[in-house]
Amino acid sequence: MQVKNSIFRSYDIRGIYPDELDEVAAEAIGKAFGTVLVAKGANECVIGMDNRESSPALSQSFIKGLNSTGINSVNTGVTLTPIIHFLTHIPGFGGGVNITASHNPKKYNGIKLDLEKAVTIHGEGLQKLYEDVIRGDFKTGKGLNVEKDLIGFYIDYLKKQFKFDGKLKIVLDCGNGATSLIAPKVLEALGCVLIPVDCSLNSDFPHGVPDPENRAFMKELQNKVLEYQADIGFAFDTDGDRVGVVDGNGNFHENDRIILLLAADVLRRYPGSTIVYDVKSSGVVEGFITKHGGVAKISATGRSNLLEEMRNGAVLGSELSGHTYFGKDYLGFDDGIYAVCRILEIITRSGKSLAELMSVFPKRVSTPEIKVDCSDEEKFIVIENVKEEVSKTYPNVITIDGVRVQVTDTGWFLVRASNTSSYLSIRLEGKDQKEVDYLFSIVDNLLNKVKKLHLTLSNTVSAS
Repeated sequence: MQVKNSIFRSYDIRGIYPDELDEVAAEAIGKAFGTVLVAKGANECVIGMDNRESSPALSQSFIKGLNSTGINSVNTGVTLTPIIHFLTHIPGFGGGVNITASHNPKKYNGIKLDLEKAVTIHGEGLQKLYEDVIRGDFKTGKGLNVEKDLIGFYIDYLKKQFKFDGKLKIVLDCGNGATSLIAPKVLEALGCVLIPVDCSLNSDFPHGVPDPENRAFMKELQNKVLEYQADIGFAFDTDGDRVGVVDGNGNFHENDRIILLLAADVLRRYPGSTIVYDVKSSGVVEGFITKHGGVAKISATGRSNLLEEMRNGAVLGSELSGHTYFGKDYLGFDDGIYAVCRILEIITRSGKSLAELMSVFPKRVSTPEIKVDCSDEEKFIVIENVKEEVSKTYPNVITIDGVRVQVTDTGWFLVRASNTSSYLSIRLEGKDQKEVDYLFSIVDNLLNKVKKLHLTLSNTVSAS
């Protein structure tokens, strides 16, 4: 079976359609996943997709392979990754699948695989699945496929927790992704009054593939919030597991700021809780959580890593990219719509605006994620070379995911290999612009030394 190993990445399956991921590969992966489910005693799997042009064909091929192993499928059509996660908590669904490439360019597509209760197949599990595909030793049977809209289960669940009075003016930017079909319906059912922006499905993504970590994408939402004099704005990624937040003054608050708002609420209700955040997050996060009586834990970036921490008892989790994980009151996974609901709940209860609530948190100056092109074959070698270099100079180095180096009390830099694309991911943070510029020169010289690479960045940075 000619299926490329390179599409089996750390967190999911992802590749360019049809050069790397096509219908033949999707069917084979469906057979391998079905074989896994049969071995676990499952008999039914829920499957959805985003609105990319290639998603229907890949979905049908995957279902064909899945059914051939004897597993029945419930095809819920265009949906969101968190809804698939949610549905795997319903008794009877032994697995869940979403056909999506999230924020990757539109030429890509992918497959996200869950076992029951949103246990993700990732890392070594995906490599084992690849070996199963190549081996071709699949179970055989005659599973059936039915098409069914399951969004009602999700809405009913959220209605038990949230009810809004419609007083806040909310701009909702779905970026023409799959959330266009789902998010307005869900939030309006909870009582929200929305100003929709790009909330129609369009696989061409005319304003770019939606990505809340991309400041250029978030700029449109900032402008719309000011134009409509709204109280708050939210923008989702394509498959709805991430969200970006803009306050009524048009300020974009990255997720390592939003986690402070959510952490204050969680620690008020669940004192002493463990809160986990990814290695790209601000240095402010650890100090804030500790000061307010919580246990702060840093993690490698990536959904599988954060989910493991949530299963180990963390009550709240956050990644800079916009993923937020909720335990205790929810089911422990990342969900953009649920994050919106929790933020709106905090604002409504406080009687203050988001801008007022955010103004009390400590600030530093940081860069956005800086992406330096580097091939999949070379990027991990570069990271090893960076580790070797920094160990000669800096005593405070974290290597759980790339290399995070504390240079001063307030200044640090991170160099890591992206697990989803061919680039190095770099972030810098300092107490002011001068310190950020100093860190920039250190990293630029470091990359030039190990690989003749250079950083390029505009002077625009963000307070975080």
